[in-house]
Amino acid sequence: MKANGETEYAKDEMIWANTEEPPRVRPAADIMEIINAKDLLIMMGSCGVSLPREPGDADEDTDADPKPAAYPFDYKNYPDPWPLVPFSSNPPTLQSQIPFHLLPETLIVHDPFRLLHARTPRDKDVDWTSVDDVTHKYKLDLTVDSIKENIALERSKIEEITKNATPVTVGISFYRSDERDSGDSNPTSAPGNAYKITVPPPPPPPISVPEAHLFLSPAHTVGSGNHSRVYHAEWDLPRSVFSKPKICNTCLEEAARKIISDKAGSTMDNNSPGSNNFFNGNLDFREARTPKITFAYTKFSFNYADLEKSREQIHEDHMHTLEDEKTTSYIEYSGSMDAIHITTVPWYDPASSSPPPCSHFAQSSVCGSLPESPPPTAQVSVVAKLSLRGDNHMKREAANYQRFGMQFSQHWTGYTLATPLQDPTPMGAITPVFYGYYSKEDSSDSDQYFSPILLLEDCGTPIEPDKLDFDDRQECAALVLRLHFHRWTQGSFWPRNILMQLGDHADFPLMKSANDRRFRLIDFGRAKCLMDAQEADYSRNNNLYQKYWDDERFDEKSAIGRVLEFHYPT
Repeated sequence: MKANGETEYAKDEMIWANTEEPPRVRPAADIMEIINAKDLLIMMGSCGVSLPREPGDADEDTDADPKPAAYPFDYKNYPDPWPLVPFSSNPPTLQSQIPFHLLPETLIVHDPFRLLHARTPRDKDVDWTSVDDVTHKYKLDLTVDSIKENIALERSKIEEITKNATPVTVGISFYRSDERDSGDSNPTSAPGNAYKITVPPPPPPPISVPEAHLFLSPAHTVGSGNHSRVYHAEWDLPRSVFSKPKICNTCLEEAARKIISDKAGSTMDNNSPGSNNFFNGNLDFREARTPKITFAYTKFSFNYADLEKSREQIHEDHMHTLEDEKTTSYIEYSGSMDAIHITTVPWYDPASSSPPPCSHFAQSSVCGSLPESPPPTAQVSVVAKLSLRGDNHMKREAANYQRFGMQFSQHWTGYTLATPLQDPTPMGAITPVFYGYYSKEDSSDSDQYFSPILLLEDCGTPIEPDKLDFDDRQECAALVLRLHFHRWTQGSFWPRNILMQLGDHADFPLMKSANDRRFRLIDFGRAKCLMDAQEADYSRNNNLYQKYWDDERFDEKSAIGRVLEFHYPT
């Protein structure tokens, strides 16, 4: 449009479009807040069953391996009512991404029902407390070299930042006098000061997670197929994995006001000292407006020929008008800027009971301040996929998840047009979040088969196309089309490999609505990347493998209408 010199005909629309914010990642609801709310219910006795304690549990240590002093999985010394019977508290579903460098390096798998042999369990009605626990040690098995390099780079970066930590700038505060311009001109201005607020650096984040625990039960089977068995699993992780230190802006503002008042030598009144000699600059108060634009949209899809109404009556019944006008207020400051360093407001770590949260954080939290300290670990729900003996699909799938990176499982704001679809669809995640691929340590010493474990986000249940509306089917079609855009084919495009989840990932559990349907592709054991085909052709000096890839992509696009049972534009 700009290249053709046609912007003159849509000046307001172009201004409005330029003020739109760029796409951004939509993170999941704060899992630490959800865990704390669950902890409060457990402390109140509303959910969870305590494991029976035996005399001397708190003092006895029968583990042959010495543990570090801060070992978080010392279940015998957990505060009451923990530890809980596995699967008795219905832990929250983990939907947040975990960086590759924080995936647990060792996984202790609790498997008293022998599910790791990947055989169909005989009895699904089981009681965890009726059997003796059996544990196996698994290790993180990342097979993509670039991921290993990125992990090493990220850890060295964290160590360097921690070593050279400097005060953190948390904001700019403006303080003005009461003497505003008396005229009607806009913008107005007033004498004032600007202060850069700094605080000590936050506690360093963890650079690795040495250990986590996983609990499996046949009572929580998701399903089985020709290549795998899938279970809902409880994953017990150190709370530091989920927690990010934060600092209270309200407390900082109060502390800054006191420091400025002391510096001025007089009491602050209405955010300003009594004398204008105190001020080093000037504040201009401005506003920016986008033009008012009127939109008309049709609420329903219909065929005009089928309606016995005039076009005017149709517009009156079905056309709705939206008016969009946006005003942005901002401050322009001219003058010198002083720095205020505040050391009296501590960083608050939601995963720690010390220091306790301030009153502002406690009031804004989902559950407020916990009455007692929870244990150092927290349970979340994930999906554990086990592979049948002699099958390599899951190993390839794990490698593909690593190659996807974190982008495929990110949710973004806005919409995308996945051609040849003619309507935009939401920019939700394409795949589940990948939480690691684990292999048993020293499995060669045993004649028994122990399946590797692929941990993934629980994304719901397989779709039933005949129960989806047109928009839902388009969104499912867009998933595979977006995968093709990123130069991947899925390899097994069937309804069983498209999952539907009720409720948006950014909503807290109680706020999730069944009307918010979210979709994801799964099962990438047969997925193929165009780059691999091109490299294979380059080494053989032909284009045979790229042709195979293009044929598979064409077949998947052609299958969309049949699989999703709707008219698909080609």
